[in-house]
Amino acid sequence: MIDNDLQFGFAGLDDVPRVAALIERAYRGPEAATGWTNEAALLTGPRSSPAEIESLIRAPDSRFVTAVDGDRLVGCALLQRTADGAYFGMFAIDPGEQGSGLGKAMIARCEATARELWGARSMHLTVISLRDKLIGWYERRGFARTGRRPFPFDRATGALRTDFDLIVLEKPP
Repeated sequence: MIDNDLQFGFAGLDDVPRVAALIERAYRGPEAATGWTNEAALLTGPRSSPAEIESLIRAPDSRFVTAVDGDRLVGCALLQRTADGAYFGMFAIDPGEQGSGLGKAMIARCEATARELWGARSMHLTVISLRDKLIGWYERRGFARTGRRPFPFDRATGALRTDFDLIVLEKPP
């Protein structure tokens, strides 16, 4: 269950190393493989980089929402302003915290933040089409499939297979 000491906030430049490390732990490598939301069977290599995280933190229309338990970063998600809503991405929950309710709390916090910051009327995200359990999890949280996009194989490192694309899901915040 979620700890009462959990604090939500925004990542700053000092947080770049730990945000980058959390994203890697949640998506790739051996620790990621212990969680149910990882991409380790589909993609290898880095999911992001400290330089990319820093660039996103510096961008005026993006924020990394963070969840900190004591002094540990246990969750983060990128919000980016769009024409009438927000993009939700790089959603990472520490593999040891998955199943605790933290993911649901992070989504709720991100929805409220997108409304407060930008007056967002919707929030959208993309999920690899082969990730049925994860897509179902988002659908149970009110997201609906609204389309498909090609996967950016030209930018992503270490594709172990190429028989997938991205499902776009959207929800009014």
